[in-house]
Amino acid sequence: MRLTQTLQFYIRYRRVPGLLRYGKHRVIPPISIEVKRKVAELMLIERENIDILNKPYLSMEQEAAYDAVVEKEPYQFINKSKQAIQQERLQEKLESFRPHYTTEELLNHLNTTKSWE
Repeated sequence: MRLTQTLQFYIRYRRVPGLLRYGKHRVIPPISIEVKRKVAELMLIERENIDILNKPYLSMEQEAAYDAVVEKEPYQFINKSKQAIQQERLQEKLESFRPHYTTEELLNHLNTTKSWE
């Protein structure tokens, strides 16, 4: 027992116990040139994204022409009652289901050679 305790006392740990990146005695890695380059690339990508979002895809003239051609009904649900809207939604759900089949329709192909007396 004493031999085991003395041998285990001298076991060397290969890692530092605990979390290295968090806590009071955390290890902060030095900032390398590679990290700076990656951050600079990300900032350039972000700047390009902001530039793209700030510029509209269509010019003002093109947008005005599009609005003139396309007829919009902005508040079509105001004139309808709640029951009519619910009925339309129910109808859309029912249309999304598969059609109903009867057993006769499924087995109708078996009656081709059947002869009655």
